[in-house]
Amino acid sequence: MIRSLILIFIFFSIIIFVFSSSYDVHLILENQKFRFSNIGEFWFAISPNTIQLSEAVVSRYIDPCSLFVFLGCSPFLWHPIISNILLLPSTLTFSILSLIFILIRHIYKRKRKKVFIRYE
Repeated sequence: MIRSLILIFIFFSIIIFVFSSSYDVHLILENQKFRFSNIGEFWFAISPNTIQLSEAVVSRYIDPCSLFVFLGCSPFLWHPIISNILLLPSTLTFSILSLIFILIRHIYKRKRKKVFIRYE
């Protein structure tokens, strides 16, 4: 179960890495200058409605400070946390994320192999 879940994460992170790198190549060919696009810019280029919908859902329904008024704090989940993640370069972030998932799979596979060794 965990192996298949890790494989799914690897698959999706590599697909997103390929799409974000192709988007960066498109930007380089169009503007003639080298720069990495942000995760938020990449997401907005693919689907602008979903990024706005996600902000509304997280701010209204998931953030505990806006969900429970009696806490008396300002919403903190979208603007300082998720917005900083959306400012990371997309190609580099998804390539590192893919490598981390591949490394986790490799470590999990080695540990699983060691557990099931038969001693005769």
